[in-house]
Amino acid sequence: MTRIRIVGGKIIKTTKGNHNIYSEGSIVQNAGGTISEIGEEKGVSFGKTKKAPKPEKIAKCVVEFRPTKDWKGEFGFDWSRKGDRKLAKNGTDINYKGIIGKYGSTYATESGAVFTPKNTDYNKHLLEYSSFFAHKTDYRVPHMTLIKDRTAILDVITNVEEEPDKLYYVYEKSLFELTIMKKLTSSKGKHYDEGALKIKCLKEFSTKQSIRIIASKNKYLEKVGEIFVLPQKIKKLNFILIPVKYDKGIGAPVLDELTIFKNAMNQAYIEPNIITYKKHIIVKGLWFEHWFTKKDTKGNTILTTSSLKSIHSWLDSEFFKDKENDKYKDYFRIYMMTTGDLNGIAADVGNNAKSVVVYSNRNRSTMPHEIMHALGLYHTFDNDGLFTYKLYNTDNIMDYTHKVPGKERFSTNKWQWKILNSGI
Repeated sequence: MTRIRIVGGKIIKTTKGNHNIYSEGSIVQNAGGTISEIGEEKGVSFGKTKKAPKPEKIAKCVVEFRPTKDWKGEFGFDWSRKGDRKLAKNGTDINYKGIIGKYGSTYATESGAVFTPKNTDYNKHLLEYSSFFAHKTDYRVPHMTLIKDRTAILDVITNVEEEPDKLYYVYEKSLFELTIMKKLTSSKGKHYDEGALKIKCLKEFSTKQSIRIIASKNKYLEKVGEIFVLPQKIKKLNFILIPVKYDKGIGAPVLDELTIFKNAMNQAYIEPNIITYKKHIIVKGLWFEHWFTKKDTKGNTILTTSSLKSIHSWLDSEFFKDKENDKYKDYFRIYMMTTGDLNGIAADVGNNAKSVVVYSNRNRSTMPHEIMHALGLYHTFDNDGLFTYKLYNTDNIMDYTHKVPGKERFSTNKWQWKILNSGI
């Protein structure tokens, strides 16, 4: 809030042209004497309120930040996507306008599903990002999560109509180490400088931090770019990987999935403590075969789920037969199975769900996907979520993008971070 206090003296304002005053709230005048308003030609008139015009910008340039094409979720980065990122490797940088809306009564993954974009939902989504007016645009500030001693490498996009005298970074040097891999391009035109900025977090902090780009022009200073780095409200969670033996096969981790799992958790400032059960549990018997197996198209017996019986309850029952395992009651239990007809399934979406099942035919991002269900996240294409995105159009872990050749899923949004970790 800005406050002007005048003690003694007079205020005299003289304007040769029109004099316009705008306020987002009320304008209150108090006087010890008379308040006089005189219009020489038309007197005093009243009308509907008008919005203040956009302020004149001295610096005619904008600087945007994007993760590099090699980013795989090693740090959290959420921005209002415009389709301006160079994503040669996974092709999922699609403008959010047009892919945020609702599905009809047919679920997104079913044949005949219809998605309808909704501008109202898109505009609501924009409110997730703070904004300021930069040159000819409402700049939506991206959010980043970065753990102490971790590094983020970003691309920098400069759009310059009139070259500033100088462009430079402003940030808290005790918290961040910035390495300028490529000097900010200030010449006229649009420039995409890949891998131009490296940010290292030096220590933890408790309040939101800003890394800003300032432009100087004719001795005026103006903010033309920004990133918010959220404070590290670390949430510690325990996970146990439980191998399950069925027939001759025993479930086990797949290549790189624990790295992807940790990265996904870190985006929401969750610190996962992951242990592996040193033994395995065995599932067998006529009732198990009845409820939880089926024949595939080749006649092979594979694992499945049942709408009448909970496979999670069955596995928990087997696991906790050993009373020594009672110490894992509060752990998230990840049952690693052999081949099934699904990639994985969580016991529930939120509601204190503690167990998930993943099958050997899963992909590398199945484990965090199912755990995030247990922690309260719906699919991105599910109408029950805070926002609904068109299927296969994001790189979000809660999408099914991995089913499209050449595409991957590894990111999460700030609104999801807040569900996963209420401290954010």
